[in-house]
Amino acid sequence: MAEEQSRPNIGVISDCALQRHALQKALEAYGINVALSCEPTVFQDQLEDRVQKVNCWILELDDEDIEFEALDQLIEQENIPVLFGLGKAPPKQNEQYISWERRLFSKLEEHLGKVEVLESEDSILALGLTDQNDEEKLLPALDIKEKTIAEEVWVLAASLGGPTAVKAFLDELPASIKAGFLYAQHVDAHFSTVLTKVLGRHSRLELKAMEQGSVINEGEVLVVPVDNEVEFGSFGVNIKLNPWDGPYGPSIDHLLKNVFQKYGVHCHVIVFSGMGNDGSLLAPTLKKHGCSIWTQKPETCANGSMPQSIIDIDCSDYSESPQALAKALIQRVGCR
Repeated sequence: MAEEQSRPNIGVISDCALQRHALQKALEAYGINVALSCEPTVFQDQLEDRVQKVNCWILELDDEDIEFEALDQLIEQENIPVLFGLGKAPPKQNEQYISWERRLFSKLEEHLGKVEVLESEDSILALGLTDQNDEEKLLPALDIKEKTIAEEVWVLAASLGGPTAVKAFLDELPASIKAGFLYAQHVDAHFSTVLTKVLGRHSRLELKAMEQGSVINEGEVLVVPVDNEVEFGSFGVNIKLNPWDGPYGPSIDHLLKNVFQKYGVHCHVIVFSGMGNDGSLLAPTLKKHGCSIWTQKPETCANGSMPQSIIDIDCSDYSESPQALAKALIQRVGCR
């Protein structure tokens, strides 16, 4: 994986306190630093000191007639873009908020390059064996000779901080659980195999990389490919040549759409720790059709932005720690 880049510093200038608050919270949800957030009049008093701290400006004025004398100086700065016209942020409970937030993030990436930070190799490997005697603690998979095709499919969606949470969840589940799983983790494609091995070391479930024609069986976890879209049909998984829609791999929204097309009300999702709001565009559709949407409780996350985005639009049916989510799932679906 490429070395993690330093976070950009953003300056927010708006004559509306609510808009400044919304912009700051949205930027922080993506791990972006807000160097300053202020009114135009306050900004103009200390222009020279402030511009040196910022990589990009976001300017939103409710009052179009307001006099902002420093605007020309902002625009004239070399290599420091100024973003206009992003529009007022809708309330977080409004489904349009997700689109607004993604539009903001997309505009920033156009000017600043990729700012998404994925799991590092060290953080993934740290989930493996902790000492030489740990081999004795490995949990053997239950020997079930005949595999059963899963009727209930649960998507485990995660981004930054996700591997730790998903591992804690999977370690609580028995091999006989009457559900199959798809694990969608924002991670560099080079570490996908490592991730599969590490998360499977203490799990009773079988974790394996998804392959062409793979079938979702009960007690198994298929790790979704990072770079290629997958579809689901009568003859198993179809791994396509094209990438996922959107800036993430795998795109959780895109994956949920494809899983729902095949499994309908038997498609469910648990959103674990992660940065941003991937998964929140499809959540209202799933909820409307009776699919279950669970979330990791944000305060138990390394980064709670992704599950919080589901909670904010009132689409989370149940929110708890990874271990509690696992116990609730066992009670719900049962074991064979």
